[in-house]
Amino acid sequence: MSYKPNNAKRILAKAKAVAAARVRARRSGEPDVSSAASAAFVAPIPPVTPTSPPGPRVVLLNDCRDQVNYGSNALVDGLIAILFERMPNATIVPVPSHWLIETSHGFGAFVNDGEGLRQPRVTYPTVADQFEAVADAWMGGRGGPGVKTFLRQFEGADVVVLNGEGSIYRTNVSAIRELFLAWLAKERLGIPTVYVNGSIHLTDVQPVLPAMVRKTFRTLDAVAVREAPSLRNLEQYAPGLAAHLFPDSAFVFTPDTARVTPAVRAIRRQAGEGPYFCFDPGTMPMDDRPDEGSALHQLISRLKHVAPRAIFVASGPADRYIERIAGETGSLYVDAIVDYREWMALVADAQFLVTGRYHNVILAAVVGCPSISFGSTTHKVHGACEMLEGLAGSPYDGTDLRPQLDSIEHQARAYADQGHDLRDQLQEVCRRRRAEVLELGGLVEDALRPDTRGRVNVNAGTTDPTSPGPGRF
Repeated sequence: MSYKPNNAKRILAKAKAVAAARVRARRSGEPDVSSAASAAFVAPIPPVTPTSPPGPRVVLLNDCRDQVNYGSNALVDGLIAILFERMPNATIVPVPSHWLIETSHGFGAFVNDGEGLRQPRVTYPTVADQFEAVADAWMGGRGGPGVKTFLRQFEGADVVVLNGEGSIYRTNVSAIRELFLAWLAKERLGIPTVYVNGSIHLTDVQPVLPAMVRKTFRTLDAVAVREAPSLRNLEQYAPGLAAHLFPDSAFVFTPDTARVTPAVRAIRRQAGEGPYFCFDPGTMPMDDRPDEGSALHQLISRLKHVAPRAIFVASGPADRYIERIAGETGSLYVDAIVDYREWMALVADAQFLVTGRYHNVILAAVVGCPSISFGSTTHKVHGACEMLEGLAGSPYDGTDLRPQLDSIEHQARAYADQGHDLRDQLQEVCRRRRAEVLELGGLVEDALRPDTRGRVNVNAGTTDPTSPGPGRF
C-alpha cells in the first residue's frame, strides 16, 4: 500500500465518519468548536506500512490540503510523500491551515468556498513577550473554548512538523499563530519540533515577527528554509541560528506526476493546434484595466507574437478577474482544472508559462516548461528562480510592465528557440533538487527521541513515494 494524495472531494467524503468527533466533544462537555467539514481535514493519515508496535505519530501543523491552491496542495502532498518515504509506518495527524488563518475575510480561498469550515476559538499572543502568559492560559484551560480541540491533535505525538507554507513576513497572522504553536509544542508539551518548507522575509517595517522567529526557532530541533534568500534573511535577523536549506517539497514530483484527464484534453481541443503559452496571475496587482492600452493587455499581445495562443488558467478564487482579460485579448480562459497534476499536464506542452506564483514556477520546471515570472509579496519567487540555477531567469516587476516588455518578449523568444534543450536542462536541475528534498525526511527522523526512532520501519526508502502505481495518484 502507498500514500495516495487526497484531493478535496475525497477528503470531504470522509466527513460523515470523522464527524463523530463532534459527538465525543459534546459528551465530554467541551463546547462544540468543530464541524463535519473541518473534521474531514483533521482525520489522521494512516501509515503506508502499518507495524506492531506502531510507528511514530507525526503532527503536521499547517496542512494546506484544505485550500483551493495548486501550489499549497502540491507542497503538502509532496511533504507527506517525503515523510512516508522515510517513515512508512508513521501516522500523520493534520492541523489544517484554516484553523490558523485570520478569518475576517472568511474562508473563500478554501474548499467549497469554505462552506461548513470552523476554526477553534483560542487566544494567541500578539508579541513575543506574551508567549509564556498565553501558554499558561492554554495549559490552565483558560485559553479559549477551542484549546482542547487543538491539544487533542498533539496527544501522543512523537514529533511536530511545522509546514512553513504561507511565508513569515510583515504581520502575517497565520505565521504568528503557527510560530506560537510550534514553541508551545516544544517548550510546554515537550514534543520534538521541526520547521520545514519555510519562506522567511523579515523586515524592519512593523517588526513583530523577528522576535517571534528568534524565540521559536532557537527552541526547535531543526529549522529548514526552502530558498537561499530566506536563509540569508534569517542570518540577518537571527544571527547564529543553525538553519538548513532544503528545496521546497514540491520538487519531489516528477514528470510522471502530471495527469492528462478529460478536462485537460478538452482544453487542448479548445486551444487548437499550434504553439501556446499559459498565463496565471500572482498576488501582486497589475495594470489590468479594461482597455487595450493596459500594460497586461500589451504584454499578452506581445507574447502572442511568439506563441499565438494563450491559455489563461484561474488557479484560485482570486484569479477569476482574468476571465475578462482573456476575452479582451482573444485568449482561452480555463477554470475547469482543479488539481495540480492536471495543471502540470497542461503546461507540459506549453512553450512557456507566465506567472507570479512560486509553486507554479517549480511545477512547470518539473515537466520541463520554462517560466517568465513576476515578483510576489516576498522574495520567494526570486528564490525559486535561484533554485532553478538561472534557467528561468529572474522575476520581473509586474506592477511596472511597460519598461520591461521588450525584455520579456526577448526572453519568450529565447525559450522558444532553445526548445527541448532547455526542457532537458530544467528537468535535470529538478532531478537534483528532488534528490536533495528527499533528505528532508531524514531531518525529521533525526528529531525523534532515540526510543521512537527505533520504531521506524526498517524498509524505509525502498520505494518511490511519488511514482505512479497502485494506490498512487
